[in-house]
Amino acid sequence: MSENLNPDFWRKCNSCKKPIAYRAMYWVCNVSTCNRKRTGLVFCTTACWDAHLPIMNHRESWAEEKRAPSLEEWERQLKEETEGKPRQRKPRETSEEAQENTSARPAQPARVILRRKT
Repeated sequence: MSENLNPDFWRKCNSCKKPIAYRAMYWVCNVSTCNRKRTGLVFCTTACWDAHLPIMNHRESWAEEKRAPSLEEWERQLKEETEGKPRQRKPRETSEEAQENTSARPAQPARVILRRKT
């Protein structure tokens, strides 16, 4: 949690790297690939947002104005993310296990769809 928390500013602009203060206005791209949680592009000005357009090659996009959270809100958000249950992955089935699982199922007859002539 402490690695993402800076008491001086919320985040840095993804274009010019200037700090974005807590409770300050910032801009995000409306395109879903830019505003995903893992990508999370934020910009300090519309000029910085405009600079990312040639790189991302969007067809139709605009900047959405937002307000950065306060320090307390940001601490709470980070705490909630770290306290969430870790995802557990299932091990992949080997090809032998997959064949056993398919052979254990009873064979179903093929479905035939007939069309009436009108």
